[in-house]
Amino acid sequence: METVPYQLNEQIPVIDECEVLVIGGGPGGTGAAVMAAECGAEVVLAEQHGCMGGTATFGEITPMMRNHYSESGETGEAFAMDRPVYTRLMKRMQSYFDGKFTFTEDSTVWDGLNLTVSKDLIALAMEDVCLDAGVRLRYHFRLVGVVRDGRRIAYAVFHTRSGFAAIRAKQYIDATGDGELAALAGCEFEYGDREHGLCQPMTLCFKLSHVDKSRLNRDEMQRLYREAQACGEIECKRDNVLMIDYGFEDGVCHFNTTRVLGKSAIDAVEHSDAEIEGRRQMRQFISWIRREVPGFEQAQIYSMAPEIGVRESRRIKGRAYLTEDDFMKRSKFPDAIARCNYPIDIHSVTGGGTRMVGIGCRDYYEIPYGCITPRDCDNLLMAGRPISVSHEVHSSCRVMPPACSIGQAAGAAASLAVERGRDAGSLDGCEVRRLLIGKGAWL
Repeated sequence: METVPYQLNEQIPVIDECEVLVIGGGPGGTGAAVMAAECGAEVVLAEQHGCMGGTATFGEITPMMRNHYSESGETGEAFAMDRPVYTRLMKRMQSYFDGKFTFTEDSTVWDGLNLTVSKDLIALAMEDVCLDAGVRLRYHFRLVGVVRDGRRIAYAVFHTRSGFAAIRAKQYIDATGDGELAALAGCEFEYGDREHGLCQPMTLCFKLSHVDKSRLNRDEMQRLYREAQACGEIECKRDNVLMIDYGFEDGVCHFNTTRVLGKSAIDAVEHSDAEIEGRRQMRQFISWIRREVPGFEQAQIYSMAPEIGVRESRRIKGRAYLTEDDFMKRSKFPDAIARCNYPIDIHSVTGGGTRMVGIGCRDYYEIPYGCITPRDCDNLLMAGRPISVSHEVHSSCRVMPPACSIGQAAGAAASLAVERGRDAGSLDGCEVRRLLIGKGAWL
C-alpha cells in the first residue's frame, strides 16, 4: 500500500482527566459508566456521535431483545436477568411513554416494550441514567489513537471539534462495539467464523408508514418475496422478509430485511461500501413492496437508520474464552460477571439463512471475568459485544441486555481497580462478582 508522510502536532493537549474513561455510549458503555460512577469512581464517557445509544440509536435496532429467566415456563412470568443498569434504563424509557407499558425491577411486560421503543427514546434514557449517576459526557469525541506505557494505556487520543486532544485515566473501558480502543492499543483479536473468516452480515433497518395493515397477509408476502428473488427483482440474499408490524403507530412497519454480505465493519472502504449497498437494497425492496404486495401501495419511508447495523467484528483475545460447547453445557463459573439466556442467533455469513439454537426459559450460561480482560493490556476492560468468545457465543451475547450487563461488570471492575490502586487485569473476578451482587446484579 502506498503511504504518504504526514506529521501531526506532537503536543496534543490533555483536556480531561478521570479515574475511569469509557469510550462508546451504547448499552455496554452505559452499563459501564453508570456502574463505575455508582461504585464511587470519577467517570468520563466519550462518544463519537452527538447522543447516546450506539447501534440501538444509530442502527435503529428494533426490538430490544429479551434476556430472561422464568421459573414457570415459557408462558409464565419472565424475570429480567439484566439488573440493575438495564432495568433502570428500561424504567427511564417508560417515563417517556405516558403509561403505555409498565416495567419493574423484577418482571417485564416484554411484548409492549420490545416493539414500541424508539431510537430517540433510547438516546434520551441512556443520557438520563448517565447524568443521574454523575458521569461526565463528552460528545463528538472520535477515538483515533492511544499512548501506551508498557502494558498499560496512558492516554486515549481523540479528534474533537477543537482538534486533537487526549484524555488521561487510570482504567479504560472499550465500549466501542468493534473493539477500536483495544485494537489501537495493540490487543489481539479474533475475526469471523472458523470456516470462512467472515463475520455476520450487516443490516440497514428502516420503517415504512401509510401501510394498510388490515390487508397484510404475511404468508402471501413471503411467497411474493421468494418469487421476486427467483426472477432477480430482489437481490438481497436474506431468505425472508423480517417485518414487525405491531407496537408502532398506526400504519407503521419496521423492516430488518436487508443483508450485506462479505463486507468488513473494520475496513474503512468496505464499511462505506456496505452503507451504500444497504441503502440500495432498501430502495429496491421499497419499490418492489409498493408495486407487488397488497397493503403497501401507498407506503412511504418513515425513518431510516443513520448507519448500517453491525452484528459482529473484532472479538478480543482475553484471559478466558467461551465456546459453543460452553453454551450447550450452560457453563457456570465462580467468577461469572454476567448471565445470558439469548439463543445462538447467526445470520449466515455467505447466504440467506439464520441459525437459531435456543437455551430454554429456565437456564442460562455465564460469562467469566476473564472474557472481558484483554490478555495483553492490564488497565483495559471490554464492555458489550467484542469480548473473548467464539463466533457462535458472540451471536448470543451481542444483543442489548447482556451487552449492558457485560458493561456494568466492566464498570464495577474498573472502580474496584481504582479503589485498590491496581489494574483491572490483576483483579480476582470473584471480587468483582461480589461487588456486582452487592449492587443488585442477578448473579
